[in-house]
Amino acid sequence: MAFFRSKKDGDALKRYELVEEKRIFGMLNFVVLLSIAAVAYTDWFVVANISLGYLYVLSLALSALVNPLLLTISLAAICTFLQDIFGPPSNTISLRVVHDAIMLGVFLATGYLVWLIARQRSRLIEEVRQQRDEYESDLVLAAQVQQQVLPSPRTFQGLELAGTMHAARLLGGDYYDFFQISDDIVDVVIADVSGKGAAAALLMPSLSVALRLRARELSGPAAIMKDLDGVLKQVTRPASFVTMFYARFHLAAKTLEYANGGHNPPILLRPSGEIRLLEASGPILGILNGTVYSNVTINLESGDILTLYTDGVTEQENKQDEQFSVDRLEQVLSEHTHVSSNTIVDAICEAVPAFAGAAEQSDDFTVVVAKVS
Repeated sequence: MAFFRSKKDGDALKRYELVEEKRIFGMLNFVVLLSIAAVAYTDWFVVANISLGYLYVLSLALSALVNPLLLTISLAAICTFLQDIFGPPSNTISLRVVHDAIMLGVFLATGYLVWLIARQRSRLIEEVRQQRDEYESDLVLAAQVQQQVLPSPRTFQGLELAGTMHAARLLGGDYYDFFQISDDIVDVVIADVSGKGAAAALLMPSLSVALRLRARELSGPAAIMKDLDGVLKQVTRPASFVTMFYARFHLAAKTLEYANGGHNPPILLRPSGEIRLLEASGPILGILNGTVYSNVTINLESGDILTLYTDGVTEQENKQDEQFSVDRLEQVLSEHTHVSSNTIVDAICEAVPAFAGAAEQSDDFTVVVAKVS
């Protein structure tokens, strides 16, 4: 499947590049031999009294681009012999020797100069590859660090949490977290930074630090998002924005308090099979002035499953340009009501790539599942 890029994918790409390079070199050498044969044939059968030997220069120049210098020198000698045999005869032996020497000199000079150009080109390509490999190695390390700062599955008194994030590129702009505010309160957050790749990923650490610092100081999700909105406006360019869903679980009271900043509405699956979208929402973060966020509180029941996700899950397309959709996500949830939150996350991670088939992962893929016990 084309999902969830790993280091093996990068290694496979490098092997593919080497195979393609060898294939192209083989094709070019076939063109070299074919062009030499074409010139020799034309010089022998088609054109009389005029030598076309100078056309071997083009074949030798192409050979010098892709072959070692010694092979091109050997071809230069062969081409000199061919133009001597198939070209019009010289009046005297001395004139013939001088003519062959001049042609050989031209062939060798041309081959050598083109070979020097090819060597310089090869050096530049190697430097670019080395820089690319170093850059990719840094990105792989950064991606590992990014995954390490995301929380592992956790179980609190009356609440089970699990989540995952798979970047469309090595680094992702999605973010999720869950942490305990007090013995009775657990906060869960999911966010999607505009764009993807390294630029979007740079905002993730800022989000994490700001949220964890302010979550214990402010009164609830709406106040926290309002505060974060101001922080983002100071540290990001105007075109950058963040969508976010912030949930606060009150474990003893079995209530959920939440605020939504333009994010995909989470899915609440009841033990009865009822499915509810938490559609109350507010503006996105980091771009608009005068933003106002509101808290919404709902009662929870034992067995409730709350699923938070980014649009990389529901908007993933297959080869027929069909989206995975909220309906398919709800179907997966309905089929896994009696398993752990971590198993539900795994089921979603299997269902979306299976639906996509050979289609590439189009966006960062993040899902968080909270199960009330």
